[in-house]
Amino acid sequence: MFQIIVYDIPDDGLRTRVSRTLQDFGYERVQYSVFFGSRTQNSLEELSLILQEIIKKEEADVRFYQICNTCSEKTMIVSRIGEEEMYGGIFAC
Repeated sequence: MFQIIVYDIPDDGLRTRVSRTLQDFGYERVQYSVFFGSRTQNSLEELSLILQEIIKKEEADVRFYQICNTCSEKTMIVSRIGEEEMYGGIFAC
């Protein structure tokens, strides 16, 4: 099972701490506030507890979306960053 993790965090310092935590857990940044990866349910629960401790009562919204393996294989990427173009499959369940 794969996860897409997205966040909306206005505070720069808090946003940096959250993004570093996601990277420490092995998630890959795919957009500025979007991460992608695959972890076990136990690892996700641990990450959730750590993020809750980091965020505490600050204004922040962090969401985890579970993506099945079949759907992940159908991911569509249309991107042009600099001179590089990327294309992939289609993203649907």
